[in-house]
Amino acid sequence: MISFRVISTFLIKEFRQIIRSREMIAVIFIMPILQLLVMGFAVSNEVKHVRLAVIDHDNTALSRDLIASFTTTDRFDLVAIPANSSPVSLIQNWKAQVVIVIPPCFAKDLALRRVPALQIVLDGIDGNTASIAGSYSLGVLQTYMLKRLSDYDPSLLRSLLSRRTTPEIIILSRMWYNPELRSASFIIPGLIAVLVTIGSMLLSAMSLVREKELGTLEQLLVTPVRKAELLLGKLLPFWLITMIQLTISVAFAGLIFGIRVSGSLASLYLFSGLYLFTSLGLGIIISSLTSSQQQAMFFAWFCMVFMILLGGLFVPVQNMPPLVKAMAAINPLNHYIVVIREIVIKGSRIRYLYREFLTLTAFGIVFFGTSMLVFRKRM
Repeated sequence: MISFRVISTFLIKEFRQIIRSREMIAVIFIMPILQLLVMGFAVSNEVKHVRLAVIDHDNTALSRDLIASFTTTDRFDLVAIPANSSPVSLIQNWKAQVVIVIPPCFAKDLALRRVPALQIVLDGIDGNTASIAGSYSLGVLQTYMLKRLSDYDPSLLRSLLSRRTTPEIIILSRMWYNPELRSASFIIPGLIAVLVTIGSMLLSAMSLVREKELGTLEQLLVTPVRKAELLLGKLLPFWLITMIQLTISVAFAGLIFGIRVSGSLASLYLFSGLYLFTSLGLGIIISSLTSSQQQAMFFAWFCMVFMILLGGLFVPVQNMPPLVKAMAAINPLNHYIVVIREIVIKGSRIRYLYREFLTLTAFGIVFFGTSMLVFRKRM
């Protein structure tokens, strides 16, 4: 029979030890906030301030109006170019990342109700930036062309559509959950999940190893305290501390980045508390297999690197090769990131996340149960 009095004694002991250490308080409460702020602003899929050069062979009021349409957004920074420059030379000399070439007959084609041909040249060294910058450029050009064609002749667009042999289809796009397509709305919930994993795993992994190095674990092992009571007494404080870290991270995500929890906070804490049995159990396994804090730190970071890379934080799991996708399926962090994004961004309810609930429950039982078996009440 587990004694709750023994567990409460361990709980008081751990909190007293944490309060006495200013360094530990800083690591537990200040470092997650700094990491969230730094990574929240640094990690982004958005592309801004792309160096744009325009080679204007037409040099008319309409072509200058087209160039001005690129300066109304922070996506592009218009750069000055020397005379007689070519797109290849501008990209090779790092003058520009995107080059738009306006043909000599640009204004004439518009006046004759013809659609002019424009050329876009992209620097493909960074494929992601090139793809996104190309999409931005096409968006600006399409908006400008539709406006100008409508100004010249409102019936021109209808005549262009009437040339199709298939029935006309009008598509109205509407973005749900993230209408502004903000990268932070997708990245920040994933970062919160990573911070919860790092905090809980490192704290639990370092705790028992530190007791080994100080010699206090030997004193605990000769007492009549049961193994389950010892593990619960060591894990519950870190479980509570990590839940406090989660609360602080969610609060700062709302204050700094304007990201509110769309779903139920009770669901968020339920899944988080369930996931902590997995991360804390993994930390206990690491501490049981190591004999020093350096070894525990090394193994903990080794595990976290693989969990983060296969967690879908930076690269969607759907885009991974089949073998890597199968490895990501047995990654607990992957399922927790899915859950926290569903709750924070979409406001999904528990009945839509029952698969993840069962999966995280199974992971918690396996990892926490394994930690109970691996840990031995002996030196």
